[in-house]
Amino acid sequence: MKLTKPIVLALMLAVCFACENKELTTNELQSSKRIEQKFIKIDVNFEEGANALRNGKTKNNNDDPVLDMMTKINAAIAGQGIILEKVEILGADEAGRTVFFDNRGSKQTNFDWVPNDPRNNGFGAAVPYWIDDTQLGTSSGMTQQATFDAMVNSMHTWEAVSCSDGLEIPFLGTSGFDIGLVQYLEGFGGSDLVIVGAIAHAGILPPDFFETVLGPGAGTGTIGVTFTFSYGTDIDGNGKGDTALSEIYINDNFNFQDAPNDDLFDGNGVIDFETIVLHEVGHGLSQAHFGTAFRDGGQGNLHFSPAALMNAGYTVGRRDISGTDEAGYCSNWGTWPNN
Repeated sequence: MKLTKPIVLALMLAVCFACENKELTTNELQSSKRIEQKFIKIDVNFEEGANALRNGKTKNNNDDPVLDMMTKINAAIAGQGIILEKVEILGADEAGRTVFFDNRGSKQTNFDWVPNDPRNNGFGAAVPYWIDDTQLGTSSGMTQQATFDAMVNSMHTWEAVSCSDGLEIPFLGTSGFDIGLVQYLEGFGGSDLVIVGAIAHAGILPPDFFETVLGPGAGTGTIGVTFTFSYGTDIDGNGKGDTALSEIYINDNFNFQDAPNDDLFDGNGVIDFETIVLHEVGHGLSQAHFGTAFRDGGQGNLHFSPAALMNAGYTVGRRDISGTDEAGYCSNWGTWPNN
């Protein structure tokens, strides 16, 4: 099935939108109906596609492991109607980065959601999300309930920004099985079933996944990553590619806790899990990295100017959308869906 074929899911959509009520507790959200809608299956020929590519039968892309990975994935899903266009990496001890599949210098096209995109499962002007509930625990001791809460809270935090009253971010449900297209294509579980038009919280994965997919050092240097797929089109003519779906992965290599006021530089190595998810969701909602990174002359700690949630490296627990974060978000979503 081609991904460009619209799928109307009126019944399930009605259920899902009813579930997204801010009066509901997180436990009620978690016990809500699991996703039962039709999925879109990516028809990958592993013999001629992903496996062969993974065995090195493709040209290395400028010796950049991330670009090379993107080339492999796009070759594996060629003809399926979506393209892996952007990888946004949140760094730990150093600033992260953003990698575009087709680098065009100053003419690089960015990517954004299209309101009422007919390809997006009938979601209209909403940008929904779903959660993989098979990979929620952390080795640092956070429970599945705690990480689930953080994911739901993060979506509500972005949705609650006052300038974006026209944006709804409904909760579709938990998967009940291992999801994640990038994960699947790279041999770390996942699934070839995707929901176009939605953001997927695709799991908390071991460092080996990040090392394999993003290159040497990523297993210890990457906290989280967001993969953005586009349709390879610009149907609304805004100069930006049309986002098809986003997948978010968190690296289980770190001491994640529910610690909103934690400072990475206080010596205990704790990182606030919800801050990381909130940052990655920002990418899922088209927010880019910003801020200039520098190290102080004392202990060499990493700092950003301005300090913000969407800085490319983690420095402190931060769960509010304000200042430059809010300005960037409002410039994109303030007139939605009349962009």
